[in-house]
Amino acid sequence: QVFNQEAAMASGALGQHLIPTSFVHKARKNVSELTEPKHAGWGEVVVIKEAGFDVLEEPPHHKLGELYATAICGNDITGSCFFVTGAILLSAGIFAPVGACLAACTLWLFRWVYTEAVTALPFNGGIYNILLNTVRSKKVAGLVATLTMLSYIATTVVSAISAGQYINTIVGPHADLQIPIAIALIVAFAILKLFGMSESAVVAAGMFIFHLTTMSVLWVAAVVYCIMPHGEHGPFGQMIENLKFNAKYTFQDQTPVASDMVMGFASAMLGVSGFESSANFVEEQAEGVFPKTLRNMWVAVTILNISFAILCLCCTKLDELKPEADYSLAYLGQITGGDWLKLWVSIDAFIVLAAAVLTSYVGIGGLASRMGGDRVLPMAFMTRDQVPTILFGVICIALVLSVNGNSEKLGACYTFAFLVVMILFAMSLFVLQTKRPKLPRAMQNNPVIPALAALLVLVALITSIVTNANVIPVFAVYWGVLVLVVGGFMYRLKVVQFLAHLARICRCCPGGYLERSSRRIRQEASVVYFTKSANICRLNKALMYVRQNEDTDHVRVVHVFEDEKKIPKNLVSCVGILDTIYPSVKVDLLFIQGTFGPAVIQNLSLKLGIPPNLMFITCPTSQEFNRRLENLKGVRVITGYEEEDALEESLAMSFGDLNMGDKVLQSPGRSLATAEAGVSIAALLATGVARTEEWGHDVSTPVGARDGLSVELGETSVPSGNAGGLSAGALGSL
Repeated sequence: QVFNQEAAMASGALGQHLIPTSFVHKARKNVSELTEPKHAGWGEVVVIKEAGFDVLEEPPHHKLGELYATAICGNDITGSCFFVTGAILLSAGIFAPVGACLAACTLWLFRWVYTEAVTALPFNGGIYNILLNTVRSKKVAGLVATLTMLSYIATTVVSAISAGQYINTIVGPHADLQIPIAIALIVAFAILKLFGMSESAVVAAGMFIFHLTTMSVLWVAAVVYCIMPHGEHGPFGQMIENLKFNAKYTFQDQTPVASDMVMGFASAMLGVSGFESSANFVEEQAEGVFPKTLRNMWVAVTILNISFAILCLCCTKLDELKPEADYSLAYLGQITGGDWLKLWVSIDAFIVLAAAVLTSYVGIGGLASRMGGDRVLPMAFMTRDQVPTILFGVICIALVLSVNGNSEKLGACYTFAFLVVMILFAMSLFVLQTKRPKLPRAMQNNPVIPALAALLVLVALITSIVTNANVIPVFAVYWGVLVLVVGGFMYRLKVVQFLAHLARICRCCPGGYLERSSRRIRQEASVVYFTKSANICRLNKALMYVRQNEDTDHVRVVHVFEDEKKIPKNLVSCVGILDTIYPSVKVDLLFIQGTFGPAVIQNLSLKLGIPPNLMFITCPTSQEFNRRLENLKGVRVITGYEEEDALEESLAMSFGDLNMGDKVLQSPGRSLATAEAGVSIAALLATGVARTEEWGHDVSTPVGARDGLSVELGETSVPSGNAGGLSAGALGSL
């Protein structure tokens, strides 16, 4: 009853001072935290004047140009023609080119979807990065990231086994080399990835050029075969006969034409796999390269998949192609050029499918690094590139052995994961446009484009699920394992706390160790929030976001200022109130004199030991070089653009002296009434509200400055060490 009465008094007083109702209700709800026994300690105000930050020198990092970046992701998407051509022909027959065209149109839509989303948030991680910076739940982003992980794992295993099967066609029909070759490829490219990105890109570029050369030779040979006379057939005679036969072969099943087209489209969508890879290593690409990689991939896959579907219909009969569907292009090479061309195409298939393994290593490396910095995976995934590379290789080798060289079901699992990720990417663009409308980007799409793209992929996904319904349990198992691993780490604090509670009940020995582990997890995950205003609603949203998504008990609110006169007048009070409302989180306020930009973020990260991934900001709108999101070292956007200028002005006018009858909020050693008269750094230091600090050691630590908030009620002062120090204003009577 006491808590409810005092909370009502506090909420009513806040309401009289033009604090929005939504904040009052949230504050009242959060008063229940005061009953918790854990208290993180009172926050403090620290002033760092004339910091003189310089951009720290970093090791030379060579960005990838257009060729190298396109090659890494292009090997995957252009190599898909080896297994997708036969699948389209068997599914759609004479209508195979229509399915390929629909897939190309879908990819054209996604070209613009990816361009807008990734240029707005140019960090590694793809769909995970988009959701992380737009939705208010890091756990949702982590859950979706597991689908991307599954698609990379499946791509590696399926590509490696398929490459081994092509070697079998070269060595002989009785050879059984797919498992040894698949394992050898996974190990070889893991070693190559460990040497570095530049070396991997050079190898990928060589493979890419060889592949496009081979496809050009095969294309010319097939066109010449169509034109040249064969036996009793004159020019184009054989082609016309093959087309008539294939049309009759297609219609003999008496299936609806629309059904054939949809089946062909669903199969053709496998041919665009790899398109999302470029977004997962965008930080490694030079400025302006990412949109070019999307353009290059779209052009290449459109030409290859459509033209080879047509050429196979013109040069072969479907009943003869059916047994060779898995090696359709090698069979086309044998028909149009002879055994030498079949051998050449088979070697190229082996090389480009092997290159798809390298693409997966690069993609998973970028994704894991980003997730490690965000504490969705262990920090080692960001600081040591060897960890995700080696672990990924081990998992893929284990899967190769477990499926015993048969990748059919795993290929279907990849299809599900890839198509779901594509749909979610299109949907995430809606979230980006509504939640972060002011975020600078290369272009802005009409909402029809992502909606149509998502709808087309949804059709392909439903078709794939219907035709591969027996694979759904397998997919659920693979995905479930990844969700369990990632979810277990994201909820590690709750798991440790539960085990500690269990140990206390059972009086087990590890209880003390578990308690220490819980404290260590919270201390290691300290975060920073940059604010340029004293909008208490926005600050409260930031605190709520941190509590919901980060396992920490320490938040540093940082305000970077150039002119002392422009420091928000009510910032000290707002942070002090929030430090009181959330006793389980220590909220510090740092004033840093300087210019906000990469230098501040770098030095702050170095001095505080907090990675930029755990530094949060409001949605930036500036196009200035030092304030563009891509130059801010990977900070996370957690709140929208500040448009409440009128509200802020009204708060500034009415929030100066926050009275509750005769009760005035105060801090132990700091008078809010004095501080609100106009923020003066000298006054804050003189009254003991703040202390100054030089990086590396304290210059001065006024008595009581580290004690944080306290409460004065009339003439009664409650010391900060007392239990009453948990609250402010009316709650001080407790």
